[in-house]
Amino acid sequence: MKAACSVEQAAFFVVWPGGLQPLCRPYYPGIFLVLSSSFMLYTSCITLASYLAVAFAPAVPMASPGPTCQLVGTIKGIGQQPILFQYRYQGQEHTDTVRAVHDQFRYTAHPSDDGTIDLIIDRSQWTSFWYEPGKVLVSGSSSTPHQLTFTGTPNNEVHTQYRRQIEWPYYATVQKALAAGQSTLPLRQQRVRQSLQFVEQHLASQASTDILLWQTRYDETQAETYRRLLARMPKAQQESVQGREIAKRLVILRNMPVVGKVATNFTMPDTAGVATSLASFRGRYVLLDFWGHWCGPCLRVMPQLSALHQQYGQRVAFVGVAAESARDKPLWLRAIRQHHAGWAQLSELAGDESPVLTQYNITAFPTYLLLNPQGVVLARTSDVEQLTQALAALPKP
Repeated sequence: MKAACSVEQAAFFVVWPGGLQPLCRPYYPGIFLVLSSSFMLYTSCITLASYLAVAFAPAVPMASPGPTCQLVGTIKGIGQQPILFQYRYQGQEHTDTVRAVHDQFRYTAHPSDDGTIDLIIDRSQWTSFWYEPGKVLVSGSSSTPHQLTFTGTPNNEVHTQYRRQIEWPYYATVQKALAAGQSTLPLRQQRVRQSLQFVEQHLASQASTDILLWQTRYDETQAETYRRLLARMPKAQQESVQGREIAKRLVILRNMPVVGKVATNFTMPDTAGVATSLASFRGRYVLLDFWGHWCGPCLRVMPQLSALHQQYGQRVAFVGVAAESARDKPLWLRAIRQHHAGWAQLSELAGDESPVLTQYNITAFPTYLLLNPQGVVLARTSDVEQLTQALAALPKP
């Protein structure tokens, strides 16, 4: 899975295993997500003693022998609302449904491929916990579904500590900064430093491996630190799902186009299905704009981008690269028309599985890459103001 949104400007937030994240990314395997439409939930059910009996879906995995992971929860205000538990097991997505009774519930968890399970009581915000033998105590309020606490087992204790200490205060501060019209970049940089310090203090915890993975998806500037921290973790964590994914991320970070590197050529269909290559723009300055119709921050800065196109379009080839699915092509085309994005627009229509997005390490939207006539990256940013400065710094004709 890849990371979401550019900066912290999205209209909604979700809690991933690594903490609360802005909801501004089109598709993540097995979870959801479209900013402008509802996400899919694959509903299967299990029977829970002492609570509502519901039907089994045929693909629900059998519980593993030995100690089980038992959740005992009290969520104020949830009443008798159903609670969803979503996880991937042997490559397949599963969702168990439990109905709370008078704000309380019990759930016997099933193992998952990566050790984490999403607990969902609100389709725009949710959180996750670790599958571990023992009793996991869940508490919180239905009014803040992303701030449930999970205690009683080692990884859940560590992850709850991380969220309380770093993630929850961070997003509260971000919301205040956005409301005041202030830049969130210093806050984001501070969170990265705090997160890496936390991981270093908890190297023996599998939860830290997961936190480190999410850092690799949201900040490409700390690759050497990520490599060093992973190397110091126990071998079991290095070989876990998260550890192997971190290793893959390190390769991507090492090869991604950054300032001073030549951007790898790619070929992609335009709105009419005509194949267009990046190499065809060689000899001109090029601005690559990675965006999507579902991305609130991308759409909000379209007027500024249009103004920049009007000002620099004779010297700089503007090229939109949209992360879209085939089924959302009409929405993509409509967004282009509505926002007057009258420059080259390309998309593989492959959603989150785009090879170009992976190779370029596009984990934030919007992302802008400014290339010189030889294809060398002059600037890489998600901030339209920084892009404006980079364009203004180009040599005069």
